[in-house]
Amino acid sequence: MMKVSVKKAGACRKTVAIEVPAEVMAEERAETLHVYAKHARIPGFRKGKAPAHVVAGKYIKEIDQDLKERVLPKFYQEAIQAEKLKVVNVIDATEVELSEGSPATFTVTVDVVPEFKLPKYEQIPVKVEKNEVSDAQVQEQIDQLLNQQATFDDVEDKPIDKGDMGQLSYEAFIGDQPLKEAIPEAKGIGSGEGYWVSADEQAFIPGMGEALIGLNSGDSKEVDIHFPATFMVKELADVKARYQIEVTGVRVKKPAVLDEAMLERLQVESEEKLRELMRDQLEMQAENESLQKTHEQIIAFLIKKTKLDVPESAVQQQTREVMYDLARQRMMQGASQEQIGEQQEELFKEAQERSLENVKLRYIGLAIADAQSFEASENEVEEEITRIAIQQRKDATELRKEMIENQTYGSVIDQLRFNKALNFMVENAKLK
Repeated sequence: MMKVSVKKAGACRKTVAIEVPAEVMAEERAETLHVYAKHARIPGFRKGKAPAHVVAGKYIKEIDQDLKERVLPKFYQEAIQAEKLKVVNVIDATEVELSEGSPATFTVTVDVVPEFKLPKYEQIPVKVEKNEVSDAQVQEQIDQLLNQQATFDDVEDKPIDKGDMGQLSYEAFIGDQPLKEAIPEAKGIGSGEGYWVSADEQAFIPGMGEALIGLNSGDSKEVDIHFPATFMVKELADVKARYQIEVTGVRVKKPAVLDEAMLERLQVESEEKLRELMRDQLEMQAENESLQKTHEQIIAFLIKKTKLDVPESAVQQQTREVMYDLARQRMMQGASQEQIGEQQEELFKEAQERSLENVKLRYIGLAIADAQSFEASENEVEEEITRIAIQQRKDATELRKEMIENQTYGSVIDQLRFNKALNFMVENAKLK
């Protein structure tokens, strides 16, 4: 009988020592040798007719390797099942030395699913704010729509008002040194010609838009700019610079009018119907925001009230994924590869903190799903894969195959079960 010994090697880590009896290994070796003997081509013998000891002598390395790759994983799985270990990841495995007449011994180090006590997850106290949609909010949405449809007319001898656009030539300095020399990463932010800048808080140089208000074409001005600590170009964070600007053109904003032509373009039959649609959108948005806040309160409660250690390897794996997402987000905001490299330590710390909480939450949610017997049906899984495929612009069948191959199919099932657990807690929350 196979001997199995399990020892604790960490909070969620186990060392599994396995010993397969010599007689069992002898049987496995004999079966493997029989397969080799049946197909072996050895000089002086017909195919499959060479004596077993001759085949064993010629293919000893191959037979041992076959036993390691084919047979020993089988005993590992039997040991895991016998000890009822829920393995998350295999961390390490010792090399097995095989010798005829001797037992095979090897040790596998694994991370396992944590064992912990769930808090009381029904009647979680949740503060819900009822957000009524006002007529003023609807009007604000209408105004934003008209603002988006606005046009700009070139004008002369008219000062820039908020929302207009000014065409600029500019150069920035830190002291007497040009910004583009002091901080090469500044690039187009340090100097430029012919740039159109919106006279509002949306200007690409912080504070420049507001500084344009009241200027005419041909006017020059010095503007002091203090870049915020969160500015997308890290080298400019918290930097103070002096800009010399010249306005070379002015465009006046001409807001759109909500007339029949506009309604026709929007494919809406009347202004009343448009306001109704806007109100519906705002109410849906308010409901989603309220639900999100409820989720956040439930998650905070679970994290605070549940004591558990999580598998180190699961956190490391999640950290890599979160780091990739953070780096991609910053690149989309304008950061260069070099800047991402310089922010590596900061990104890693943020990713690790997020990942630790994410992994904890995942185990808590799945434990609640187990307690409530929540399962994901085949139809639900296929619908979710189809949704992901549409989002990623992939074929659903190919994506499903890809998920099975890279072992992420199970994560779809887990996410659906987690969502059911979260919905259950929302439905059974104690509203304050």
